[in-house]
Amino acid sequence: MKTDSNWLVSVHPLTWLLAAASFLTGQFISFFILILLVIIHECGHAAAAFWFKWKVKSITLLPFGGKLEVEGILDRPLGEEVVVVLSGPLQHVWLGAAGFFFLQDWSYYTEFMQLNFQLLCFNLLPVWPLDGGRLMFLLLAKISPFRQAVKQSLIISMAGLLLSLWASIFLFLFNLQLMIVLLYVFTACLVQWRHRHMLERQFWLERLNKHAPNKGVPRMITVQKQSPISHILHSLKKGQRDVIIIKDYADTVGMVPDLSCIEHYFKNGLITQPVSFLLQK
Repeated sequence: MKTDSNWLVSVHPLTWLLAAASFLTGQFISFFILILLVIIHECGHAAAAFWFKWKVKSITLLPFGGKLEVEGILDRPLGEEVVVVLSGPLQHVWLGAAGFFFLQDWSYYTEFMQLNFQLLCFNLLPVWPLDGGRLMFLLLAKISPFRQAVKQSLIISMAGLLLSLWASIFLFLFNLQLMIVLLYVFTACLVQWRHRHMLERQFWLERLNKHAPNKGVPRMITVQKQSPISHILHSLKKGQRDVIIIKDYADTVGMVPDLSCIEHYFKNGLITQPVSFLLQK
């Protein structure tokens, strides 16, 4: 359905599948509690996104959280993204406190507290696209170029998921619901891996459209004049403006902003030319 703010709220088919399984096994109350927790979790993300005036396009409800689709998120300031990511898991803290102080007489108190804690722990796993995986990516993006941070995050995520799938089969006696969720997350990682180069190009485009902040001291990147433009583009970091200093051995022959490299790519489709080509414009 569409909201008044023109963003879409939907329920993922996986959620409906688990809903059907819950009804068939007589666990529909547990499912309703889980969905309520998921909605509150996702409202935390959405509220923080609106606070920073992000343009939310859609929210998809999943059995373990939600998928918040935001326009122009790839080059947002790291601090903003950390707040938005943490705003989901933080909802489980006050929910747990509220349950402890006010719901102990409720017949489903134990189940409520267990589901709340499990949802918190699951979302904090360092696995993309869970909140823990996004925090891992933001940490890696703080110290590494965007391209490298994406690659490292996905490799760590898929390795962790393979280990979790093994554990769900041999340690948890083939828990079907857990297997379905893990397979969904693993598939999401594989899709992201296949599109990682496209994701980097989208990152460049967002920077060109000035989603990144202009404030702060730009980072200086020193390269030799024969270095390919691709070397610069693959070195760009999330939420960080860059100035490229071009040298001919020890002598500085010019300086160009990072946007010049990005604009050259989108106008000419070439990134193999030497960076000194940008000085001729």
